[in-house]
Amino acid sequence: MDDYGEVSADMIEIRASGTFKTTHDFLAAGRSLGRLQLNAGKTEGMFQGVDGSNLLFKKTSFWKSAYQLSDNGKSLGAAKPLKALRKALLIDYGGEQYKLTPGGGKIRSWRLLNGEEGTLCEFQLRGAFKRGARMIILAPIEMKLLIFGYCLVSKRWQEESSIA
Repeated sequence: MDDYGEVSADMIEIRASGTFKTTHDFLAAGRSLGRLQLNAGKTEGMFQGVDGSNLLFKKTSFWKSAYQLSDNGKSLGAAKPLKALRKALLIDYGGEQYKLTPGGGKIRSWRLLNGEEGTLCEFQLRGAFKRGARMIILAPIEMKLLIFGYCLVSKRWQEESSIA
């Protein structure tokens, strides 16, 4: 990660543990980037970065799939469904619009797209018997946006698992 919070690594691995309150360790090139703790019951989580950052992820509507990412009480981004009854999400982050859509190189993978529909990152499950994920980074992207994207994808994977 550079001084501007952009990630230049090709891949970030996330190792998950826990059941109702899950811990997600973000690793790149053998070093820790931070830890995310998600509380499934409250649909919220806290990311603590090794750089001292503290981000809060939470669902903002009981009935709708609306989410927010904030840093010390200041909203950084919001997400809502792209269209009714669709899995894809529209993300408003830093005054820019992004899309989080299912699809990519593997089953159950998701892609984060910029306004020009270019893929910035792909989120993939680590494997059949490994918990967590891999973030394949295809273009420079802010770490906080990656964390927000992972939180959203993690919730979608959780929803898919509860249906099956």
